[in-house]
Amino acid sequence: MALSFRRETAETAPEALVFSDGFAATENLVKDLDVQFGEDQWLEVSPADADNMLEITNSEDSFVIIALSSDDPDAVASTAALIRQAREYGLMVLLVVGEISSRTMHQIMREGVTEFAPYPEPKGALVDAIDRLRLARTSGQSRALATAGAPRRLGKVVTFYGVAGGVGASTFAVNFAWELTMQVRREGRRVALLDFNFQYGSIATFLDVPRREAVYELVSEASNLDQTGLTQALSTYQDKLHVLTAPRDALPLDIVSPSDVDAIVNLAREAFDYVVIDMPQALMNWSEKVYAASDEFYAVMESDMRSAQNMYRFLRTLKAEDMNLDKLCFVMNRAPGMTDLSGKTRVKKLAESLGVTFSHQVPDGGRAVVNACDQGVPLAQAARSSPVRKEIVRMVQKFTTEETEKAAAAG
Repeated sequence: MALSFRRETAETAPEALVFSDGFAATENLVKDLDVQFGEDQWLEVSPADADNMLEITNSEDSFVIIALSSDDPDAVASTAALIRQAREYGLMVLLVVGEISSRTMHQIMREGVTEFAPYPEPKGALVDAIDRLRLARTSGQSRALATAGAPRRLGKVVTFYGVAGGVGASTFAVNFAWELTMQVRREGRRVALLDFNFQYGSIATFLDVPRREAVYELVSEASNLDQTGLTQALSTYQDKLHVLTAPRDALPLDIVSPSDVDAIVNLAREAFDYVVIDMPQALMNWSEKVYAASDEFYAVMESDMRSAQNMYRFLRTLKAEDMNLDKLCFVMNRAPGMTDLSGKTRVKKLAESLGVTFSHQVPDGGRAVVNACDQGVPLAQAARSSPVRKEIVRMVQKFTTEETEKAAAAG
């Protein structure tokens, strides 16, 4: 099936020039491009006409989409040449890839594409990539990105760690990631949620997303990981939040080394604006890598003696390793209510004995929180008026406000 051509009667320039000779998923791509641009606002171009079309295309109004689904040397060479041509004319390039090898992907990415999107899976990747190019164009960054090659993010890392089992750290991670996604999505920013509890992680359950086979390959061969491998391992929730679930089978927590975890986090930071990590309770030899990479580290506990003792041990461990404690944010889950004076006194004494200040005291959400987790949906959808959800929204707002202030101070 040939790609749709923009009608000659259209009065505006096409938003996208599309090169897709030999692309395997052409029929589906046509439908998705029609949805994203409209039938008259994208144009198929043959390689023979590339120079003429690229020369008359305004880089401030349009960008280039190049599709590749073959490792054939001629197809790869032709794609690389098209990317170089587009960049010479100052146009941003979106690379849409099918089933190609990591070697081919590496070779093509070196040509300096601005964005890439696997196609047709994971669902939503193409839409996200187009949104980011539109954002770059409207913010006046298109020329810089086109000439500099692919943009490299340095995403902020937010980590949730429960000092004891059942204190709700995974629930916080899921709902924080979702609320953050809904808040920054309108700005074209992307959020990833990574489940680093490789044995019994529950993120897949709490969001009802599939556990991909590629997750095992990712965690077992992280040293050879690239952006393609990371993307293939990610699931998506409602085409908005990207999720790395725990593998299907319970794996030893030490299946990954510190360098492997470092590689996963770094790749995620380059691909996403915000990376939310859910940590296992056990401290591993790679836990320090995650802590060091975190911009905010939320330590979650309850007001019982078990949590207090574990928090004390956790703090002693960090101090023994000379870790920076400034990034720590202490969260008291299931905090006593306003009328529970004895409970509030207990929390105050607990904070004094630990030498900490609780950034957030979250009330008990009761059965509504449990039901949301069992249904596999965020609190925003299952219990929108829940006091737990309202406090998590405040957590997200505080975090984003502080990040904005830091960025402004840094100039």
